[in-house]
Order: sequence, then structure tokens, then C-alpha cells
Amino acid sequence: LEFRRVLFRSRLLLVASVLLLASRGSAWAQPRAVTITIPTGVSFAVNNIAASTTGSPNPFRITFTNTVNFKKNDNLNISVKADTTRFSGPAGTQIPASAVSWTATTPAGVASNGTLSSTAYGQVFISPAEPSNGSVSMVWTLAPIAASGLHAGTHTITVRWRLEFL
Repeated sequence: LEFRRVLFRSRLLLVASVLLLASRGSAWAQPRAVTITIPTGVSFAVNNIAASTTGSPNPFRITFTNTVNFKKNDNLNISVKADTTRFSGPAGTQIPASAVSWTATTPAGVASNGTLSSTAYGQVFISPAEPSNGSVSMVWTLAPIAASGLHAGTHTITVRWRLEFL
């Protein structure tokens, strides 16, 4: 089989940051804030389309630091959603977003495994209450791809990260 490369690109959008900093209403005396670092993307170097491929970087690590005004019962929630149902790429068969899944681990809080969807956000992480910093590590996997009509080249999909207080 010829070498096929699939690129899965993620992008943190300003919309996500606004959700994080948005007020819950007049009950908040001071706004909450946090510094979050999310890698810019994941790539899959697919050598055998009949086998699963692990993404790079591995692990894909999301960190948060510098929390400001988190309260006793505040949790940071991180979730992800694909912008489209399929990767864009060369003419021919397009790879479905649902071919991408993740396994998540964290030293503190709750990490959730999931499958990428364009219809609903998939839970990735919920921090412990009143966190000061933390992280979640993800291993992205691209499932085997149906060869019929698939063309070699770069295939991309953009995801949205939702960052919010619970």
C-alpha cells in the first residue's frame, strides 16, 4: 500500500475562551479566569489504512494554570466537538469525524474517553473542585479507513474546544 497521511488539526477558538470567562449572572462578585494550553493539532501518519493509527503528539496534553477567583464548588469542564461530519481532503472518499477517538487520563479530576462527533460535545475532563492547576493527557486514535475511493494526501478537520465552569 502507498503511504497515506492524515492530518487532524485542532484549533482553540475565541468563542471557547469567552464561554470560560462569561459570568453566571449577578451572583458573581469577580470574574473567574484561567490560563489553558492546548496543543495546536494532532497528526496521524497512516502507513496501513487497515490498522488503527495513534496520533502525534502522544500524549496530547492540555494544561491549566493561574486560576483566579475559583470558588469552593467550581470545576473546570473541557469538552470537544468537530466542526464538520467529515475531514476535508483530496477528492474521493472522505474520512468521517467519528473515525477519531481519544483515551484520556489525569492525575486529578475525571478524564473521559470518547469519539469525535459533529453533533455533540464529547466530555474530556472535569477538574476537582476549586482547582489551582491541572492537566489531562489524551491519546488520539484514527480507526482503520475504508480504502474504496480514498486518496492519499492531507485530510483535515477542525474541532472546537468548550471550556466552562460547572
